[in-house]
Amino acid sequence: MFTRLFAAEWLKLWRRPLAWAMLAIFLGLLALSLILWTLVVALHEGALGISLTVLREEQVAEIRRQLSLPGIFGMVLGQVNSTGGILAILLAAGSLGGDYSWGTLRSLLSRAPDRRAYLLAKTMALLLGLLIGVVLGLLVGVLIALIASAWLGLPHTLSVRDLLVLPIGIARALLIILPYLLLTLASAALGRSTLAGIAGGIVFLIFDIGAGSLTSLGLVNPLIRQVINLLLQPNINSLVMQNGQLFGLDQSLLTNALDPTVLPAPFQATLVVIIYSLLFGYTAWRTIARRDITGAQ
Repeated sequence: MFTRLFAAEWLKLWRRPLAWAMLAIFLGLLALSLILWTLVVALHEGALGISLTVLREEQVAEIRRQLSLPGIFGMVLGQVNSTGGILAILLAAGSLGGDYSWGTLRSLLSRAPDRRAYLLAKTMALLLGLLIGVVLGLLVGVLIALIASAWLGLPHTLSVRDLLVLPIGIARALLIILPYLLLTLASAALGRSTLAGIAGGIVFLIFDIGAGSLTSLGLVNPLIRQVINLLLQPNINSLVMQNGQLFGLDQSLLTNALDPTVLPAPFQATLVVIIYSLLFGYTAWRTIARRDITGAQ
């Protein structure tokens, strides 16, 4: 049953214009971001005929690492967990919400009534689609990094170790997206529409990012820090920073949100993200399992 449901979910995702649109937007924004960072370094070093300093030397050095191998891996995975996360919310909302609006959910469940298998198949199909997007993003990133390196003389230090840990970085990036994806599915199931899924996912993301801005309060008192670190966003930030460090980056030089002195430990961060994912996944399943699919659906 799961195999049939997964095949159906993957076929719908593959043929859905929304999935291709989200992929094109992600790759376009990624390329634009890399090109802009390349221009910042070029202006700083006078490669365009003029010299313009807009960042500190250590910040420019960090950008140079992000535009080189293996740093480009960490940079791309960081983009996956920023703009890619938002696009994943839109994709998940359209995936489940479309089943309600188009009536495909009723026909699917009439052939395979196990709603738990249906939700698992949809989640796995979405993760597979995201994995393909991540791999394509890495290819685009490496291509632009090679061009930028040839122009600006950036060094490459790619080793076998970097290639071996790349799957770990990819898996961590997908884990970071997972709780938002499952919450979006739960919201779409609750509201039986794409709009409800988008609203639930985006509103939670906004509040989550806002809560993450409270991380600096952890410097005031250790107890406050422990409470704040039970929220999702500080743990997400910790895993994002771990992905950067995996490839020699120190992203705290470019953003205060990734201050390692106040972020949770990697093990705690992984555990908290998994717990949130299980909670949102259970909510999505209970919502789908307890609600009748009636009417036109």
